[in-house]
Amino acid sequence: MSENPTPENPGTPEAPETPGAPEAPEAEADGTPDRAFIRDNPEKRRFDVFVGEHHAGFSKYRDVDGADSPQRIFFHTVVFDEYEGRGLASTLTRTALEQTVREGRRIVPVCPYVARWVEHHEEAAPHVDAVRPEHLAAIEQG
Repeated sequence: MSENPTPENPGTPEAPETPGAPEAPEAEADGTPDRAFIRDNPEKRRFDVFVGEHHAGFSKYRDVDGADSPQRIFFHTVVFDEYEGRGLASTLTRTALEQTVREGRRIVPVCPYVARWVEHHEEAAPHVDAVRPEHLAAIEQG
């Protein structure tokens, strides 16, 4: 799931290259990453995860009008290497999907991580729509 941001991915923040960059904190006793928070960033069409003041990853989405209800297509999730293994991807995904449902949107899990996550969390099942060719086309249209 980790990916090093590159110039080929415009809008993707650069990963810190400084030796001694801050380490991701340990998880709390309940498994929640310490000081992690999620923020919707609609201008960039993604949810961002932060650990303290540090950007630790994101989950990109595209909103579309579905046949029966509005949908949010999740198509790319990244947690930067230095923050892996802290449960951030799961926290990010849970928060993003819960907010999506609160907004009255259906979830379309194109991203492999999000697809696996919803398969293992039955509470998400009533809110998930199958990926169709028009969803893939919407992502390509940018």
